[in-house]
Amino acid sequence: MGRLSPEELWRRHTIERFVAFKQSGELERLRKEGLTVCGRKKRFTSYEWATSPMRQRYSSAKYMEWHHKCEAVAQRFGLAFWTVVSVCLISGYRPEKVPFPVEASWPRIRVVTEQMTPLFLEWLSYEAHQLGLYVIQRRGSAEVTHIPPNLPPFEALPASQRPPLDCAFFMRVETPPRYPPQAAAKLEKQAKQLEKELFRRLGYSVPERLRSSPLVAMADKLRVGKKLKLGEAYQVIDDIYGDDMTSDQRRRKLVGSRRNKLKKRLVK
Repeated sequence: MGRLSPEELWRRHTIERFVAFKQSGELERLRKEGLTVCGRKKRFTSYEWATSPMRQRYSSAKYMEWHHKCEAVAQRFGLAFWTVVSVCLISGYRPEKVPFPVEASWPRIRVVTEQMTPLFLEWLSYEAHQLGLYVIQRRGSAEVTHIPPNLPPFEALPASQRPPLDCAFFMRVETPPRYPPQAAAKLEKQAKQLEKELFRRLGYSVPERLRSSPLVAMADKLRVGKKLKLGEAYQVIDDIYGDDMTSDQRRRKLVGSRRNKLKKRLVK
């Protein structure tokens, strides 16, 4: 048997916590009390549970008291409260078969921004949601989840409404305690891929890779910030190569090429 992947290790750890809950004796106690509160002798089928009046349950003081007991037990076993409620009340419930997290805390990728421009926030939230992400808007020490629109904003996002790339948003990876570091590293890589895609969707120009360039150290000598006057290109060549004029024409072209590359790199 080969080594288990970090993701599989975490999945097995989660299922182990669920099995521990089932074997603890808490399940039978909570199930009996929960069915009594709901006025039933048998558990709900999946369809019955989905179509039952949720508002009516939540308006019952007895049901809410039982619900809070489920939350307390769920915390002790590191499970999501809906996992405990479902296994108590739904017949044939198997947490590994449903698209909801079984555990109380699970790995997540979030988009965090401090921007306040309404149009940018609408587009950021919409495009992030298309990628399966939620946007957290941070205001000082407070954070709120930005509700994504169902449809793209009517108004296009002009360049004037886009903040500089370096302060538009950042990605935040959240992992629960004891989450395997190898799996967390994969999640970080995924977050970076989603970051690039989100920038592209918002109209930013993003290079494929972040690479350093030795030309940056030559910016002053190449006089990148200046428009060269007639004859000044030779002064730049002298600054870099000295008085050797044997390859003057080739070096002049090289200086021009390097200046253009640096302008594109440094002037966004």
